Amino acid sequence: MTATVTISVEIELGWGVHDLGEYDHLSEGGQEERRYLRKLLGACDTHRIPITFDVVGHLFLEECSGSHPGPYADGWFEADPGTDSETDPLFYAPDVIDEIVARRTDHELCTHTFSHVLCDEENEELQREDLKYSQYLHERDVGEQTESLVPPRHYGPSPDALRDQGIEIVRVPTNESHATGIGRFRELLFGPPPVRTPKIEDGIVETYCTSHPTLTAASLPSGQRNTHVAFRWLPVRLRRRLHDRYLRTAVETAIEDDSSLHVWCHLYDLSNEYQFPQIESFLAVLASLRENDDVVIMTMSNLNEDARAGQPSSTKVGVDQKRTEEENPAEDVKPDAEQKQEADRRV
Repeated sequence: MTATVTISVEIELGWGVHDLGEYDHLSEGGQEERRYLRKLLGACDTHRIPITFDVVGHLFLEECSGSHPGPYADGWFEADPGTDSETDPLFYAPDVIDEIVARRTDHELCTHTFSHVLCDEENEELQREDLKYSQYLHERDVGEQTESLVPPRHYGPSPDALRDQGIEIVRVPTNESHATGIGRFRELLFGPPPVRTPKIEDGIVETYCTSHPTLTAASLPSGQRNTHVAFRWLPVRLRRRLHDRYLRTAVETAIEDDSSLHVWCHLYDLSNEYQFPQIESFLAVLASLRENDDVVIMTMSNLNEDARAGQPSSTKVGVDQKRTEEENPAEDVKPDAEQKQEADRRV
Protein backbone atom coordinates (compact mmCIF):
# COMPACT_ATOMS: atom_id res chain seq x y z
CA MET A 1 0.00 0.00 0.00
CA THR A 2 1.14 3.54 -0.76
CA ALA A 3 -0.02 6.82 0.74
CA THR A 4 -0.15 10.13 -1.08
CA VAL A 5 0.87 12.94 1.28
CA THR A 6 0.33 16.64 0.67
CA ILE A 7 1.51 19.46 2.93
CA SER A 8 0.10 22.96 2.60
CA VAL A 9 1.08 26.03 4.60
CA GLU A 10 -0.98 29.22 4.59
CA ILE A 11 1.06 32.42 4.40
CA GLU A 12 -1.20 35.30 5.42
CA LEU A 13 0.72 37.35 8.00
CA GLY A 14 -1.47 40.37 8.81
CA TRP A 15 -4.00 39.65 6.07
CA GLY A 16 -5.33 36.55 7.79
CA VAL A 17 -7.01 38.67 10.45
CA HIS A 18 -7.24 42.10 8.82
CA ASP A 19 -11.02 42.03 9.16
CA LEU A 20 -10.80 41.00 12.84
CA GLY A 21 -7.98 43.22 14.07
CA GLU A 22 -6.46 40.45 16.23
CA TYR A 23 -2.70 40.21 15.75
CA ASP A 24 -1.43 38.78 19.05
CA HIS A 25 -0.51 35.44 17.43
CA LEU A 26 1.99 37.18 15.12
CA SER A 27 5.52 38.32 15.93
CA GLU A 28 6.58 41.92 15.54
CA GLY A 29 7.03 42.65 11.85
CA GLY A 30 6.66 38.95 11.06
CA GLN A 31 10.25 38.33 12.10
CA GLU A 32 9.66 34.93 13.68
CA GLU A 33 7.44 33.81 10.82
CA ARG A 34 10.18 34.64 8.34
CA ARG A 35 12.84 32.95 10.48
CA TYR A 36 10.87 29.74 10.78
CA LEU A 37 9.99 29.81 7.10
CA ARG A 38 13.71 29.75 6.35
CA LYS A 39 14.13 26.82 8.77
CA LEU A 40 11.24 24.98 7.13
CA LEU A 41 12.60 25.59 3.63
CA GLY A 42 16.02 24.38 4.74
CA ALA A 43 14.52 21.16 6.10
CA CYS A 44 12.56 20.70 2.87
CA ASP A 45 15.77 21.06 0.86
CA THR A 46 17.49 18.51 3.08
CA HIS A 47 14.76 15.92 2.64
CA ARG A 48 13.53 16.95 -0.84
CA ILE A 49 9.98 17.57 0.36
CA PRO A 50 7.87 19.96 -1.74
CA ILE A 51 5.16 22.01 -0.01
CA THR A 52 2.19 23.93 -1.35
CA PHE A 53 2.45 27.46 0.06
CA ASP A 54 -0.91 29.24 0.02
CA VAL A 55 -0.08 32.93 -0.23
CA VAL A 56 -2.36 35.95 0.11
CA GLY A 57 -1.83 37.91 -3.10
CA HIS A 58 -1.35 41.30 -1.43
CA LEU A 59 1.88 39.98 0.10
CA PHE A 60 3.40 39.96 -3.40
CA LEU A 61 3.30 43.77 -3.38
CA GLU A 62 6.32 45.85 -2.40
CA GLU A 63 4.08 48.84 -1.70
CA CYS A 64 0.60 50.16 -2.40
CA SER A 65 -1.65 53.15 -1.85
CA GLY A 66 -3.97 51.31 0.54
CA SER A 67 -6.86 51.48 -1.92
CA HIS A 68 -7.70 48.69 -4.35
CA PRO A 69 -10.31 48.96 -7.11
CA GLY A 70 -13.05 46.39 -7.28
CA PRO A 71 -16.51 45.54 -5.94
CA TYR A 72 -15.33 45.33 -2.33
CA ALA A 73 -17.51 46.35 0.59
CA ASP A 74 -16.74 49.69 2.23
CA GLY A 75 -14.02 49.25 4.83
CA TRP A 76 -12.70 45.92 3.53
CA PHE A 77 -9.22 47.44 3.09
CA GLU A 78 -9.39 49.57 6.22
CA ALA A 79 -6.45 47.69 7.74
CA ASP A 80 -4.31 48.10 4.62
CA PRO A 81 -1.59 50.51 5.78
CA GLY A 82 -0.92 51.90 2.30
CA THR A 83 2.84 51.89 2.88
CA ASP A 84 5.56 49.42 1.89
CA SER A 85 7.37 46.25 2.92
CA GLU A 86 9.97 48.05 5.00
CA THR A 87 7.37 49.96 7.01
CA ASP A 88 4.72 47.23 7.39
CA PRO A 89 6.20 43.77 6.70
CA LEU A 90 3.06 42.05 7.98
CA PHE A 91 1.14 43.37 4.96
CA TYR A 92 3.83 43.31 2.25
CA ALA A 93 6.15 40.33 1.86
CA PRO A 94 7.76 40.02 -1.58
CA ASP A 95 10.86 38.80 0.27
CA VAL A 96 8.90 35.75 1.41
CA ILE A 97 7.91 34.94 -2.16
CA ASP A 98 11.50 35.34 -3.32
CA GLU A 99 12.74 33.08 -0.51
CA ILE A 100 10.43 30.25 -1.54
CA VAL A 101 11.12 30.57 -5.27
CA ALA A 102 14.89 30.70 -4.77
CA ARG A 103 15.07 27.31 -3.02
CA ARG A 104 16.18 24.25 -4.93
CA THR A 105 13.08 22.30 -3.89
CA ASP A 106 10.27 22.82 -6.38
CA HIS A 107 7.58 24.16 -4.05
CA GLU A 108 4.16 25.26 -5.28
CA LEU A 109 2.90 28.80 -4.82
CA CYS A 110 -0.86 28.52 -4.52
CA THR A 111 -3.29 31.40 -4.15
CA HIS A 112 -5.08 32.24 -0.92
CA THR A 113 -6.97 34.99 -2.81
CA PHE A 114 -5.66 38.54 -3.15
CA SER A 115 -7.15 40.06 -0.01
CA HIS A 116 -8.12 37.02 2.11
CA VAL A 117 -11.67 37.41 0.84
CA LEU A 118 -14.28 35.23 2.55
CA CYS A 119 -15.85 33.67 -0.52
CA ASP A 120 -19.06 32.35 1.05
CA GLU A 121 -19.93 35.85 2.17
CA GLU A 122 -19.28 37.57 -1.17
CA ASN A 123 -20.90 37.51 -4.59
CA GLU A 124 -19.40 35.78 -7.57
CA GLU A 125 -18.27 39.04 -9.18
CA LEU A 126 -16.08 39.92 -6.21
CA GLN A 127 -14.66 36.39 -6.00
CA ARG A 128 -13.74 36.55 -9.67
CA GLU A 129 -12.14 40.00 -9.47
CA ASP A 130 -10.16 39.16 -6.34
CA LEU A 131 -8.83 35.95 -7.90
CA LYS A 132 -8.07 37.74 -11.16
CA TYR A 133 -5.75 40.22 -9.46
CA SER A 134 -4.06 37.44 -7.51
CA GLN A 135 -3.52 35.50 -10.73
CA TYR A 136 -2.02 38.59 -12.36
CA LEU A 137 0.52 38.89 -9.54
CA HIS A 138 1.40 35.20 -9.75
CA GLU A 139 2.04 35.49 -13.47
CA ARG A 140 4.01 38.71 -13.03
CA ASP A 141 6.29 37.52 -10.23
CA VAL A 142 6.39 33.73 -10.61
CA GLY A 143 6.04 33.52 -14.37
CA GLU A 144 2.76 31.61 -14.47
CA GLN A 145 -0.68 31.60 -12.97
CA THR A 146 -1.63 29.03 -10.36
CA GLU A 147 -4.24 26.31 -10.75
CA SER A 148 -4.62 25.82 -6.99
CA LEU A 149 -6.65 27.65 -4.37
CA VAL A 150 -6.94 27.38 -0.61
CA PRO A 151 -10.03 29.43 0.31
CA PRO A 152 -9.60 31.64 3.40
CA ARG A 153 -11.26 30.07 6.46
CA HIS A 154 -12.48 27.25 4.21
CA TYR A 155 -15.23 29.44 2.72
CA GLY A 156 -15.80 27.74 -0.62
CA PRO A 157 -15.93 29.93 -3.74
CA SER A 158 -18.22 29.63 -6.73
CA PRO A 159 -17.12 26.89 -9.17
CA ASP A 160 -17.87 29.29 -12.02
CA ALA A 161 -15.52 31.91 -10.54
CA LEU A 162 -12.84 29.23 -10.19
CA ARG A 163 -13.18 28.04 -13.76
CA ASP A 164 -13.18 31.61 -15.04
CA GLN A 165 -9.80 32.23 -13.38
CA GLY A 166 -8.20 28.90 -14.28
CA ILE A 167 -8.43 27.35 -10.81
CA GLU A 168 -8.65 23.57 -11.07
CA ILE A 169 -8.07 22.29 -7.53
CA VAL A 170 -9.30 23.50 -4.14
CA ARG A 171 -8.57 22.38 -0.59
CA VAL A 172 -11.83 21.43 1.13
CA PRO A 173 -12.47 20.60 4.82
CA THR A 174 -14.19 17.33 5.74
CA ASN A 175 -17.01 17.19 8.25
CA GLU A 176 -15.61 14.15 10.05
CA SER A 177 -15.12 15.87 13.38
CA HIS A 178 -16.37 15.74 16.95
CA ALA A 179 -18.10 19.06 17.55
CA THR A 180 -17.58 19.47 21.30
CA GLY A 181 -16.44 17.94 24.55
CA ILE A 182 -14.14 15.03 25.19
CA GLY A 183 -14.45 13.77 21.62
CA ARG A 184 -13.02 17.00 20.27
CA PHE A 185 -10.25 16.94 22.88
CA ARG A 186 -9.23 13.41 21.87
CA GLU A 187 -9.44 14.27 18.19
CA LEU A 188 -7.06 17.22 18.55
CA LEU A 189 -4.67 15.34 20.81
CA PHE A 190 -4.58 11.90 19.25
CA GLY A 191 -6.21 12.11 15.83
CA PRO A 192 -5.61 10.65 13.39
CA PRO A 193 -6.97 13.08 10.81
CA PRO A 194 -9.18 11.51 8.14
CA VAL A 195 -7.57 10.19 4.98
CA ARG A 196 -9.49 10.63 1.76
CA THR A 197 -8.62 10.41 -1.92
CA PRO A 198 -9.18 13.62 -3.96
CA LYS A 199 -12.31 13.68 -6.13
CA ILE A 200 -13.57 15.76 -9.01
CA GLU A 201 -16.73 17.63 -8.05
CA ASP A 202 -18.45 19.89 -10.54
CA GLY A 203 -15.29 19.87 -12.64
CA ILE A 204 -13.04 20.98 -9.74
CA VAL A 205 -10.61 18.64 -7.98
CA GLU A 206 -11.12 18.63 -4.22
CA THR A 207 -8.33 17.65 -1.85
CA TYR A 208 -9.56 17.03 1.68
CA CYS A 209 -8.32 18.13 5.08
CA THR A 210 -9.65 18.88 8.56
CA SER A 211 -11.00 22.31 9.44
CA HIS A 212 -8.26 22.68 12.07
CA PRO A 213 -4.49 22.66 11.44
CA THR A 214 -2.96 19.18 11.48
CA LEU A 215 0.69 19.78 10.63
CA THR A 216 0.91 21.63 13.95
CA ALA A 217 -0.61 20.62 17.28
CA ALA A 218 -3.52 22.38 19.01
CA SER A 219 -2.01 21.24 22.32
CA LEU A 220 1.07 23.45 21.84
CA PRO A 221 1.50 27.23 21.50
CA SER A 222 0.31 28.56 18.16
CA GLY A 223 2.77 31.18 16.96
CA GLN A 224 3.16 33.77 19.70
CA ARG A 225 -0.09 32.74 21.39
CA ASN A 226 -0.12 30.50 24.45
CA THR A 227 -1.60 26.99 24.47
CA HIS A 228 -5.32 26.64 24.98
CA VAL A 229 -6.15 26.18 28.64
CA ALA A 230 -7.65 22.73 27.98
CA PHE A 231 -4.18 21.32 27.27
CA ARG A 232 -1.96 23.21 29.71
CA TRP A 233 -2.26 20.62 32.47
CA LEU A 234 -0.33 18.14 30.32
CA PRO A 235 3.49 18.32 30.48
CA VAL A 236 4.99 20.02 27.44
CA ARG A 237 7.27 17.05 26.77
CA LEU A 238 4.26 14.74 26.62
CA ARG A 239 2.38 17.07 24.31
CA ARG A 240 5.33 17.18 21.93
CA ARG A 241 5.57 13.38 21.93
CA LEU A 242 1.86 13.17 21.18
CA HIS A 243 2.31 15.62 18.30
CA ASP A 244 5.07 13.45 16.86
CA ARG A 245 2.90 10.36 17.27
CA TYR A 246 -0.10 12.15 15.72
CA LEU A 247 1.79 12.87 12.49
CA ARG A 248 3.30 9.39 12.25
CA THR A 249 -0.04 7.71 12.89
CA ALA A 250 -1.68 9.85 10.23
CA VAL A 251 0.79 8.64 7.60
CA GLU A 252 0.53 5.03 8.76
CA THR A 253 -3.25 5.20 8.44
CA ALA A 254 -2.99 6.60 4.92
CA ILE A 255 -0.56 3.82 3.96
CA GLU A 256 -2.83 1.13 5.36
CA ASP A 257 -5.83 2.56 3.51
CA ASP A 258 -3.87 3.19 0.30
CA SER A 259 -5.29 6.70 0.45
CA SER A 260 -4.38 10.39 0.58
CA LEU A 261 -3.42 12.52 3.55
CA HIS A 262 -3.42 16.33 3.43
CA VAL A 263 -1.93 18.05 6.48
CA TRP A 264 -1.81 21.82 6.82
CA CYS A 265 -1.21 24.78 9.08
CA HIS A 266 -0.62 28.53 8.96
CA LEU A 267 2.95 29.76 8.85
CA TYR A 268 2.47 31.47 12.20
CA ASP A 269 1.29 28.18 13.80
CA LEU A 270 4.69 26.52 13.34
CA SER A 271 6.77 29.60 14.14
CA ASN A 272 7.95 28.69 17.62
CA GLU A 273 10.30 26.25 19.32
CA TYR A 274 7.47 23.98 20.48
CA GLN A 275 5.97 23.13 17.10
CA PHE A 276 8.86 23.11 14.66
CA PRO A 277 11.01 20.17 15.92
CA GLN A 278 8.18 17.67 15.36
CA ILE A 279 7.57 19.03 11.87
CA GLU A 280 11.24 18.71 11.02
CA SER A 281 11.18 15.12 12.28
CA PHE A 282 8.03 14.44 10.26
CA LEU A 283 9.75 15.56 7.06
CA ALA A 284 12.56 13.11 7.75
CA VAL A 285 10.01 10.32 8.31
CA LEU A 286 8.30 11.13 5.01
CA ALA A 287 11.62 11.04 3.17
CA SER A 288 12.40 7.63 4.64
CA LEU A 289 8.98 6.23 3.77
CA ARG A 290 9.33 7.60 0.25
CA GLU A 291 12.61 5.73 -0.18
CA ASN A 292 10.73 2.51 0.66
CA ASP A 293 7.94 3.40 -1.80
CA ASP A 294 5.42 3.63 1.04
CA VAL A 295 4.71 7.31 0.39
CA VAL A 296 4.37 9.59 -2.62
CA ILE A 297 4.62 13.31 -1.82
CA MET A 298 2.51 15.59 -4.00
CA THR A 299 1.74 19.28 -4.11
CA MET A 300 -1.82 20.37 -4.87
CA SER A 301 -0.80 20.90 -8.48
CA ASN A 302 0.49 17.32 -8.61
CA LEU A 303 -2.78 16.08 -7.11
CA ASN A 304 -4.70 17.94 -9.79
CA GLU A 305 -2.71 16.29 -12.58
CA ASP A 306 -3.04 12.88 -10.94
CA ALA A 307 -6.81 13.19 -10.41
CA ARG A 308 -7.38 14.25 -14.02
CA ALA A 309 -5.16 11.60 -15.58
CA GLY A 310 -7.30 9.40 -17.78
CA GLN A 311 -10.40 11.53 -17.21
CA PRO A 312 -12.64 12.62 -20.11
CA SER A 313 -11.59 15.94 -21.61
CA SER A 314 -14.77 17.58 -20.27
CA THR A 315 -13.39 17.24 -16.72
CA LYS A 316 -10.12 18.95 -17.53
CA VAL A 317 -11.32 22.34 -16.43
CA GLY A 318 -9.29 25.32 -17.55
CA VAL A 319 -6.87 23.45 -19.80
CA ASP A 320 -8.33 24.66 -23.09
CA GLN A 321 -8.96 28.09 -21.58
CA LYS A 322 -5.32 28.42 -20.51
CA ARG A 323 -4.09 27.30 -23.91
CA THR A 324 -6.29 29.88 -25.61
CA GLU A 325 -5.06 32.63 -23.31
CA GLU A 326 -1.44 31.72 -24.02
CA GLU A 327 -2.03 31.88 -27.78
CA ASN A 328 -4.37 34.88 -27.71
CA PRO A 329 -4.09 36.71 -24.39
CA ALA A 330 -7.50 38.08 -23.45
CA GLU A 331 -7.93 41.43 -21.83
CA ASP A 332 -10.31 40.05 -19.25
CA VAL A 333 -7.56 38.15 -17.47
CA LYS A 334 -5.61 41.33 -16.77
CA PRO A 335 -6.27 43.75 -13.93
CA ASP A 336 -7.61 47.17 -14.78
CA ALA A 337 -5.18 50.01 -15.45
CA GLU A 338 -5.20 51.33 -11.88
CA GLN A 339 -4.50 47.90 -10.38
CA LYS A 340 -1.74 47.20 -12.90
CA GLN A 341 -0.08 50.53 -12.21
CA GLU A 342 -0.21 49.85 -8.50
CA ALA A 343 1.15 46.32 -8.85
CA ASP A 344 4.00 47.42 -11.09
CA ARG A 345 5.20 49.91 -8.48
CA ARG A 346 7.02 47.04 -6.81
CA VAL A 347 10.64 48.05 -6.37
